[in-house]
Amino acid sequence: MSGSMQPRMMPARTPTDLRPHERPVVAIRSMFISDLHLGARHARPEVVLRLLKEFQPTQLYLVGDIIDGRSLQRRWHWPAACAQVLDQLAHMSETGTELFYTPGNHDAYLRNHLTSDPPLQVQDQFVHHCADGRRLLITHGDQFDDVEEKAQWLSRVGSVGYDLLITVDRTVNRGWKYVSLRPLRISRFAKQTAKKWVQWASGFEARVVNHARAHGCDGIVCGHIHVPRVRQFGDILYVNLGDWVENATALIEYDSGELELLNLDRLANPTGGQTEPPWQPRRHNHVADRLTHPLAGQADSVS
Repeated sequence: MSGSMQPRMMPARTPTDLRPHERPVVAIRSMFISDLHLGARHARPEVVLRLLKEFQPTQLYLVGDIIDGRSLQRRWHWPAACAQVLDQLAHMSETGTELFYTPGNHDAYLRNHLTSDPPLQVQDQFVHHCADGRRLLITHGDQFDDVEEKAQWLSRVGSVGYDLLITVDRTVNRGWKYVSLRPLRISRFAKQTAKKWVQWASGFEARVVNHARAHGCDGIVCGHIHVPRVRQFGDILYVNLGDWVENATALIEYDSGELELLNLDRLANPTGGQTEPPWQPRRHNHVADRLTHPLAGQADSVS
């Protein structure tokens, strides 16, 4: 393990740094995203789709809670944009992107369907080799959450309450924006407060860092707690990818090995709001089949 290496993170960029006409599809080495929660009521598949169309990584890591199996078991909710995301993943796979998926607590059903076969490798964790030689352990992180491991019922109740708070936030904010009031963020505050408690109670960050160190890695990339963060713990780099419900954050690696945690909500939209051609569902999508086949009993089709 190259313990002397310091984190090489690109500085956060503002919307003016990346103008729409400067942003064709960007070829990058790697991209890491987690907690899309596709199928949950408050998922933002349209924003995820924008990310996947803007960047063409050689390797794409899907770091858990991509499909929200828990929400889909309560109530089937699969708008066209969710199917479009899976179609885009299939397109990326066909055009040179390797896909890696490590399940989380909301898509834990995939842990019974691990595979090393393309187009989508599914494993509990991966080791990513950066261009500069660093080794990053990739895993969702729910296994280091004592609440999830020892009181899953409490986690499920919390998920329902979180959905209700987001509903309140978005309903109120639709009216507030017309009177120039700052957006309400009750759900974000509650989620971050709860996750900070989880971190304190279970030592989440320390545990995932120790896990990476035990595997001889220079860093860990995880999700689960919906709090995007980059921090150095001695010789170990800790990156939490955040989420795509209230945040829109992704980690990208450039050809140099430098890493950058992007917030897509803060970047200019390269399409300029232009309408895209109508979406035509794919006849065959092996990525979607691998992710949704175990949920086939929930609905006749996800497309």
